[in-house]
Amino acid sequence: MPRPSARNPKNPTRALATVTRIGRPKGTGTQRVYEKLREEILTLRLPPGAELSETALETRFGISRTPVREALIRLSSEGLISLLPNRGARVTSIDVSDIPQLFEALELCQRAAMRWAALRRTPEDLAEMRRLNQEFLDAAKRGETERMGDTNREFHLAVARACGNRYLSAQYATLLAVSLRMARTVFAYAPMSGESAEGYYLEVVRQHEQMIALIEARDVEGGDAMARTHTQLFRDRVVRYFNASLAADLPSP
Repeated sequence: MPRPSARNPKNPTRALATVTRIGRPKGTGTQRVYEKLREEILTLRLPPGAELSETALETRFGISRTPVREALIRLSSEGLISLLPNRGARVTSIDVSDIPQLFEALELCQRAAMRWAALRRTPEDLAEMRRLNQEFLDAAKRGETERMGDTNREFHLAVARACGNRYLSAQYATLLAVSLRMARTVFAYAPMSGESAEGYYLEVVRQHEQMIALIEARDVEGGDAMARTHTQLFRDRVVRYFNASLAADLPSP
């Protein structure tokens, strides 16, 4: 007598369990935990210094410890959390002393991505960059700082994809994640208001437009120079924020 199979089962309950196991791809739990925690870290819903308990995460997501641990290891590789021995993890703090090194690395990656994108871009790449820059502008007009951060990052990831080097793209994505969290920290305490804020975001849009034009023209050297300028724009805003914060903390004479 032939043995029952999942295709022609004599035990529907067992067959359903088999199909359920097959229908859940391996790694789905890890990806779900990773994406949700990453989003919460980047949007500051999980602030710097927040502790993450593996047991609590297992309960929250309804999964075993292994996928939770795999998600935490992945977040750790991006510098978003620090793993704690036998305790879970902690959201990494934003150390002011690390900022110069971050900008050095970010500028190098942006310059390399721009140079290669100018040589390898496709019409589809250019269309995606234009779409994302418009979304950034629309979000700025509505004062949606969270959406602005997302679309700005997506714009630069589109440039990274256009460069055609997956190793460079992966490193660039990691640096963008760290710088996005810093940007959101700044903007969370420096609301978008007044002429200086509006002027800054309009300048971001203008520089994005120049970046697209240089990539479209296959201007490698121009793209390299524009990447430097664009990094400097962000660096100056962050430095102004920290200088203003330090001045506010000083006692009045």
